[in-house]
Amino acid sequence: MNENYINENKIDSEHKIESVINDCKVTICFSKNRNNHVERNILENLLDTFENRMKSQIGC
Repeated sequence: MNENYINENKIDSEHKIESVINDCKVTICFSKNRNNHVERNILENLLDTFENRMKSQIGC
C-alpha cells in the first residue's frame, strides 16, 4: 500500500495482523474509523472458528 492510499482510507498501518498461509503472506490492516458491527461479526467468526478447532481436536 502506498502512503496516499493509507491516508485517504484512514488505514491504521500500525494495527495489523500478518500470517503466512500456504506460502502466501496475508496482512489484515484495520481502519482508524471503528465500526462496531464489523468488529462484532469478525469476533463472532473467530470464536466460531476457535470452537470448531477445539471440537475437532478433542473429538466432540
